[in-house]
Amino acid sequence: MADSTIRVLVVDDNKEICTFLKAWINKEPDMVCLGVVHDGLTAVKKIVELEPDVVILDLVLPQIDGLGVLEQMEKQRVKSRFVILSAFDGEDFIERALDSGAHCFVMKPFEPASLLQRIREAALGGSTGEEWQQMQASSWQRQAVIEELIASRLTELGIPAHYKGYRYLKDGISLVIDDVELLGRVTKVLYPVIAKRNRTSPEKVERAMRHAIETAWSRGDVEVLHRTFGYSVDANRGRPTNSSFIAKLADQIRLELRTKESLAHLG
Repeated sequence: MADSTIRVLVVDDNKEICTFLKAWINKEPDMVCLGVVHDGLTAVKKIVELEPDVVILDLVLPQIDGLGVLEQMEKQRVKSRFVILSAFDGEDFIERALDSGAHCFVMKPFEPASLLQRIREAALGGSTGEEWQQMQASSWQRQAVIEELIASRLTELGIPAHYKGYRYLKDGISLVIDDVELLGRVTKVLYPVIAKRNRTSPEKVERAMRHAIETAWSRGDVEVLHRTFGYSVDANRGRPTNSSFIAKLADQIRLELRTKESLAHLG
């Protein structure tokens, strides 16, 4: 870098997320956002033209996807470092991105402070992709436990596993377990992230969740509903909202997870 200011380019097809990222980056005294790009083809041109220190790159992009952008940059020996930002957390996605030259992988939704730290690490040449992969091993194991706990709760509540709403609720609860602040951005961030992960629309995510919850309320075990939601199970008051449902289960599973982790440390 020519000076201490980290020059960042944001590449994501979600314009709202780009607006958030640009604002967060420009608030930092040691960073500046050079601009935002919404497709892979333009990204390739802008990266070559602007030579940013760090590129925040989503994997799912129109025209050329994120992996395609990384491959193009590798061929052109671009010196920019890449922080992958994506709603997809599959191990294959991550390994391919790291093998193609990405510095690290950040899951959507994310904590701004965590992402900003990743940007600084990338700019300063922090941990390598191989080291980061090793650190992720325990994270994947933890995620597997979380998904098992969520699936168990949803099944117990009477939501059929083949419902789309089951899958969307599972994603939503998992995301909120890691970032409770998402409950204040359900419509603007949580639904769009789940929609992108499942290749659908935020509106369909909201409707499918609502239908799944209504199914639990009409067909589920009343005793289980009372045990899980307490006084919110009331025929006069109706079912909880999507966000209330997600919040309650995320809180309970978070507590159960802490208990399991504490017992593991004691053992």
